[in-house]
Amino acid sequence: MRQIGNTTAYRESLRQKILEAAIPLFKKNGVRAVKMDDIANVLGISKRTLYELYNDKEDLLVECIKFESDMRTKKITEYAETQENEMNIITYALKLRLDDLTATNAQFFTDLHKYSKIVALVQENKEKQRENTSKFIKRCIEHGYFRDDLNYDIVDCMSDAAMDYVMQNKIYQKYSWKEIIYTFMVLHMRGCCTEEGYKFLHDIVEEFINNENSKNF
Repeated sequence: MRQIGNTTAYRESLRQKILEAAIPLFKKNGVRAVKMDDIANVLGISKRTLYELYNDKEDLLVECIKFESDMRTKKITEYAETQENEMNIITYALKLRLDDLTATNAQFFTDLHKYSKIVALVQENKEKQRENTSKFIKRCIEHGYFRDDLNYDIVDCMSDAAMDYVMQNKIYQKYSWKEIIYTFMVLHMRGCCTEEGYKFLHDIVEEFINNENSKNF
């Protein structure tokens, strides 16, 4: 029984190490440019061992997306537990997303759309997040940061549609992610904020502009 337990623990540990090695490779080079051999070589394991855990590269990519999504959610949840202000949480989540996007090769996003399992997973994640998003928005309204006269289901759909357009039409190849996120912040978030909420948003946007100006934004 102990042997079985040790074997299971080893395999789970190896699975995580594979994901942690594969994610940066995919993001740096694009999905299609990375071979299973490349991942195995980085880890110093055989390709056979890799295929014992993942059927193919698409299955591995699916697990990478799930793993990274879980890690991002964990970071935001832990940060939220230390904050009383929802606007700070929004800022933190946007910065995490921006850091991730700016560190990722545009080819990675182009490649993702060619994998049906990934497209389905992204849609599934959106549906799962809607309930949590709805609860968070209610808190923002209750605390006076968001307006109470908007249909946030429509706002959510419009936000999704805007980002889908950016991805599907590869707008990120024409404009930097910094500029895209800045535009999103000003248009979508400002429209949702009350006067009190906008005071926080204004400071956030000013900080964003100042930081990016120093990087030749």
